[in-house]
Amino acid sequence: MQERRTGPYRYVGYRLNKNMYNRAGVLIVPVHTVLASKDVELLVRQQVRLRDEDVERLPVLDLIETAIREVKSAFDKIRHSERVPLDRFHEKIIPIIVKMSEHPDLNLIFALLERKDEYTYRHSIGVALIAKLIGKAKELPAQELLELTSAAFLHDIGKVKIPDDILNKAGKLTPNEFELIQNHTIYGYELLKHVSGIPHRHALVALQHHEREDGSGYPGGLTGEAIDCHSKIVAVADVFHAMISKRVYKNPVPFYKVLVEMSENAYGTLEPSTTLCFLKRIMDMLIGNRVVLSNGDVGKIVMIHAADPIHPLVEVDGTYVDLSKVRTLHLERVI
Repeated sequence: MQERRTGPYRYVGYRLNKNMYNRAGVLIVPVHTVLASKDVELLVRQQVRLRDEDVERLPVLDLIETAIREVKSAFDKIRHSERVPLDRFHEKIIPIIVKMSEHPDLNLIFALLERKDEYTYRHSIGVALIAKLIGKAKELPAQELLELTSAAFLHDIGKVKIPDDILNKAGKLTPNEFELIQNHTIYGYELLKHVSGIPHRHALVALQHHEREDGSGYPGGLTGEAIDCHSKIVAVADVFHAMISKRVYKNPVPFYKVLVEMSENAYGTLEPSTTLCFLKRIMDMLIGNRVVLSNGDVGKIVMIHAADPIHPLVEVDGTYVDLSKVRTLHLERVI
C-alpha cells in the first residue's frame, strides 16, 4: 500500500520539536522523534493535531528525496533505452550518495530511506551506503572505495528488465517468476559489461552479489575465492538492507535480530571476515545507545568486542555486564 502523503501524513520523515500529549495529558510521541506513519496514525487516533510549528524538516530529508528522484530518473532511462546515463551517474547520483555516507547518524539515514515507497531505488542507495561503510572499515584506498560504492549502487540494475508486477508481487512467486527475478544478475551483467567508462568489476558485482561462500547462491553456484571480493562486500550489504526493509510481501526484521541472524551465518553463506567487520562497525555506531536486555533491564552499550561484536559490554545502573561472558543474557532490542 502506498504511504499517504496528505493531511498530517505529509509530516512523515519530519522531526518533532515538542512533546505531543493527548487531551488527558498523556505523552503520545516524545520530542525529537522522526515521525513514521505509525506515529502520525497514533496522533490521529488520539485526536492530536499536528501543525507546521510542531515539526522541523531535516536537511538530510531533502538529500534523500533528491537521491531517489535522480535514481528513479536514471533507472527509467535505462529501462527504456538500455543505456546507462554515465553523466547523471557520475555527476549527480554518486556524489549525493557519498555526501549521505558522511552524515554523522547513518541510522537516521536508513530510517528516513525506509519511509520511502520506492524499494528498488532506496535499496540501491542503502546498499551503496552500507558497502562504503564496510569498505571504509576494511581501510580500502580512496579510489577503490569509490569504485566499490559505485558498483554497490549498480548491483541490482538488472531489475529494470523485470516487470514491476513481479518485483512487487505480494503473494508467493511461481517457479517461472522466481527464475525471472534470479535472472536480474545476468541482465545486470549484460547491461554493464560493455559500457565504456564503467569498470568490468561493476558488471561482476551485478552478476555475483547473490553468490554464496558455500556454493548455495546463484547464478553460477560459485564458492570462496571464485567470487570477487567486492561482490562479497555487496552481498553482505544487500542481505542486511533487504532484511531491515519493508516490502509489499514482508515486514522488516527488527534491527538487532538481523544482526544476530547475520552473526549466526557468519561462517556459512557470507564471507566471515566481511560479515564480522560489518557487524563490528554497526555495533560501534551503537555505543552509547540504550538497549533492553532479555531479562527486561535497560542499559547502555559501552564497549564492543571485535571478535564477538553482537555481545557487547553493557552498563546497567552502574553495573557492567559483559554479554560475551554472561550467556544467560542477550540484547533484546536497541532503543
